Amino acid sequence: MTTNLTTRMVRTGATILFSTVLKLGFTQSTITAHVGAGPTNVEVNGSGIINLVDPYIKPITQFTAGIQYEKALSRQLAFLTGAQYTTRGFSIREEFNIGIIGIDVPINAELQTKLSYVETPVMLKYYFTESGVSPYIKAGASGAYALDGKITPKLNAIIPWSLPTIPLNLDDDIYNRFDVSAVVGAGVNIPVSNAGAIQFDLSYRHSLNDMLHDNLTDIRIKSSGFSAGIGYTIRF
Repeated sequence: MTTNLTTRMVRTGATILFSTVLKLGFTQSTITAHVGAGPTNVEVNGSGIINLVDPYIKPITQFTAGIQYEKALSRQLAFLTGAQYTTRGFSIREEFNIGIIGIDVPINAELQTKLSYVETPVMLKYYFTESGVSPYIKAGASGAYALDGKITPKLNAIIPWSLPTIPLNLDDDIYNRFDVSAVVGAGVNIPVSNAGAIQFDLSYRHSLNDMLHDNLTDIRIKSSGFSAGIGYTIRF
């Protein structure tokens, strides 16, 4: 009887140890510091003078930098969140010629509107392999809040001129401080040490609400765009 009891205790202990090892493997966490940049697209909707302004509204490059936290839900599936700083915006551009000493000199005038956000993603991330070099895909949403914004006038003639920036009053009803976006992406995780890895990432973001809505002219501007990034990941 003593032998049977000892055997059962050993089996029970082995089962608990095995379950603990599996649980620890599944609850692995990582922190990733990342930066990214990419082209944006501006969607202009509404009525009013939209046909007049649409050809002159152009996107600007978006930049992102921040920290992402990843919690393993299984060996290949993880929950991703974090906090990051990002910029979005658009510019209004017009080209015309000015006659100087009998020569037509092309002039490019631009008003660049840029908003700075703090953003938090909430996503699921799936790795195609359990170890080594692992491609992955991710999908989810992000919520962002605009911290500040500015308009920068620029004039490009024979030489470029940058004029003083104009701060935006984001409390004005024309602007929407909050942004909710759908996000999808793909990348690859490349281990460089026992606890560290480099990630190369490409993602696409599409805002679900307007960045700007001018009720007077009924013009609505919504942003979207691609971003290519690189990050360094530490596992713990």
